[in-house]
Amino acid sequence: MAVKRKYYHDHLILLLNSVDIFLGIIVIGLLIVRLASQNHASYFIQYRPILGLNAFQTGSAINLISFGLFALLIMVVNSVLSFKVYLINRHFSIIILLSGALLLLVALLVSNALLGLH
Repeated sequence: MAVKRKYYHDHLILLLNSVDIFLGIIVIGLLIVRLASQNHASYFIQYRPILGLNAFQTGSAINLISFGLFALLIMVVNSVLSFKVYLINRHFSIIILLSGALLLLVALLVSNALLGLH
């Protein structure tokens, strides 16, 4: 119980958890808004520069929704993992939350770049 109380009273941990949740909500929200505003049957989902002229691979909206599920998974796993690791080392818990924020930022950039190509 004392560790739980210390975890939720640590200002830096709460800030990083809030940043992760905010970025995750931004990724999911922008995906929903951009997919709802575009009525296309296929979207660019991959870029493979080795393929030359066929570098852009197409797919359905379900493939892009997987970015939102990925963001949700990253939010939940990083929060739980950070809480479990906080018992052992506070600094490692902070690193886990920072890496989650970086991963969510990259997911945001990639999903918006793929949606912007259409």
